[in-house]
Amino acid sequence: MMYRSRVPALGFALGVAVLAHACAEPREHGASAAVSDSSGPCAQRIILTFATAAEGGEVAALAASAGVGLNVLSHPLPTTYVLVLAAKVDCDLALTRLRNAAGVRAVEPDARRRPNQG
Repeated sequence: MMYRSRVPALGFALGVAVLAHACAEPREHGASAAVSDSSGPCAQRIILTFATAAEGGEVAALAASAGVGLNVLSHPLPTTYVLVLAAKVDCDLALTRLRNAAGVRAVEPDARRRPNQG
């Protein structure tokens, strides 16, 4: 009787499961619009951190109270969102409005950081 290993079949099944999860991930977290009617001179990708865990409804409420558009790109942590900010005002003013909102810990532009070339 020949013994056949089940490792290749299990490895294949695990690979398919991981791929299926990765393909489903953008549908769960990405491209959901909170408020997107505020188009204008400011269009910037930002990272927003709430003081406590937040759901999509809190992002929509924040967008409405600050008078800006926020489109969710990803939600990597319970308190952190990567968003596209759109506003009819200057980006600095829009960022200040978001930073001063209740329940917001931090708001920063999502920019690549490079080591000091000094």
